[in-house]
Amino acid sequence: MNNSDRLILNELQKHNKKVFEAIFYEYHQALLRFAERIVFNKDVCEDIVQSVFISLWENAGSVEIQKSLKSWLYQAVRYKGLTYLRNMNIYDKHKLIYLEYEISELIESEAQDPSELTKKINIAIETLPSEMQKIFRMKYLDGLKVREIAEQFNISENTVKTQLMRAKTSLREVLSKVSFIYFYF
Repeated sequence: MNNSDRLILNELQKHNKKVFEAIFYEYHQALLRFAERIVFNKDVCEDIVQSVFISLWENAGSVEIQKSLKSWLYQAVRYKGLTYLRNMNIYDKHKLIYLEYEISELIESEAQDPSELTKKINIAIETLPSEMQKIFRMKYLDGLKVREIAEQFNISENTVKTQLMRAKTSLREVLSKVSFIYFYF
């Protein structure tokens, strides 16, 4: 922990409201955006971030910061977000929502300005086998349901699900090598 973080933590231990407010205003919005990438519910994200700041305020004397205050805040938000999802038993659904969110973001950004990352993702999708690529695009880019895709290809829904799972696995491997994006499937 660097000296400025030590000083900040010492002031928090003394319950210095001005220091706490400064930390709150500096990190609040960024932590909310970070939490939204985990939970996808603004109200829950607000609760998570608020609880992290409350915990920091109430437990300043016992908080152990290894690297930096910023790192501690992000780790706390991540932990609380994942705990919330685990408690809601929606971990697998979260994975699907995360992929759909990332793809919808990419579609919007592609329409405005194709970024390097968007190009890499499109290239990664193009590396999929032809049928798998079509199924993946129909599901995540065209928004079709598994049943509708199965009917169009005259295959079982389980086959569609298997193809989607394999596509996600393949894309996760390719994209984790070229980007900061990690698909949690």
